[in-house]
Amino acid sequence: MDGPDVSQLCEMLDTIWAEMPGQEVVYQWVEWIRYSSLANLWLDGKILLGPDIHRYNGDRRAISRSLSLESVIPSMLSYSSKKHYQAFLEDLHMCMICLNQWKGSNFIKLPCQHLYCVKCMETLCKMHVKEGTLFQLVCPDTKCTSIPHYLLKRLLSKEEFERWDRLALEKALDSMSDVYCPKCVVGCVEDEDNNAECPKCSFTFCGFCKELWHPGKQCLTPEQKLQRRRGSGRMTEREVAQELANIRELYKDVRVCPKCRIAIAKCEGCNKMVCGNCGQFFCFRCGKAICGYSHFTNCRLFEPHDMTDLDRQMDELQFGNQMRNQLKPVGAMVRCPRCREMTFKDDEKYIFCMVCAASSCTMCKRIITDRRMKSGHWGSSECYSS
Repeated sequence: MDGPDVSQLCEMLDTIWAEMPGQEVVYQWVEWIRYSSLANLWLDGKILLGPDIHRYNGDRRAISRSLSLESVIPSMLSYSSKKHYQAFLEDLHMCMICLNQWKGSNFIKLPCQHLYCVKCMETLCKMHVKEGTLFQLVCPDTKCTSIPHYLLKRLLSKEEFERWDRLALEKALDSMSDVYCPKCVVGCVEDEDNNAECPKCSFTFCGFCKELWHPGKQCLTPEQKLQRRRGSGRMTEREVAQELANIRELYKDVRVCPKCRIAIAKCEGCNKMVCGNCGQFFCFRCGKAICGYSHFTNCRLFEPHDMTDLDRQMDELQFGNQMRNQLKPVGAMVRCPRCREMTFKDDEKYIFCMVCAASSCTMCKRIITDRRMKSGHWGSSECYSS
């Protein structure tokens, strides 16, 4: 179409836009152009589109057909994105940490599109950088994504960001599978079985204990290494005894994280530990990786010297409940805690009463009404404290 016709169409589109303030107008424009534009130009049938008139100096919004869609569409998307961002900055949003409402200019939007106010995110990042728990620098909502470094640089001071950068490098180096040959101190790469071979001296060794490769066997403990040295005549009985006492005193409150193998000491509290390097939960008593408190059905949650009066009472209650539970094995008749009728015990953990249709826990005698609760209640901390 020639320039005047294009200008006439643009004027009509302006009129439609003016009648719909604050509403989406693109779809109405498309519908009008598809069904009413020809009638508006007094054209009843088909029209032949000729070459563009480049000399026309009318409405500048008329995009010439000489421009390809590859150049037009990105410009439209960029304009739409800028407008959405401007609207976001002016609108009110709620922070899901402090539950206060602020304008969008006071918010941080993470790559996962979750929003949090600047003050809460600053507090969160500063706290974890100070404590060295970099694995906690993730989205507070669903832990779906890590906080990118460009946002950390904005939220942290120069000194705090430098500390984060240094700690991140140290943790990255610690997590690498490179180990050093105990003979010639040359960097080696471990395989999936934690074995490594030195490229210089061809010494094959265990990446954990740095001793000769021992497939299918456990690493030697410090005590076993001392006994070996004593057997070879390199240490006397007295030296071995003194060294053993030193090792036991040094490592009595230290365990190795089952995931990243970093040494962790416990100074107080229960046996449920969390690694400050990788965030793995594990049992300090047996060293196994755990999730929640269900593991402590068979392992002690507290050591006797770490217990408070309340902890001792809970431990005694747990022991008493276990003993009472063992006195009435599966197949015995027990009394329902709700209706007090005798019922058949057909399960070690939960009993279903045929009289009142209630399920109860054999450990704490509590009535279990929620099926989801039933799957993880028996032997949990809630069960012990009931």
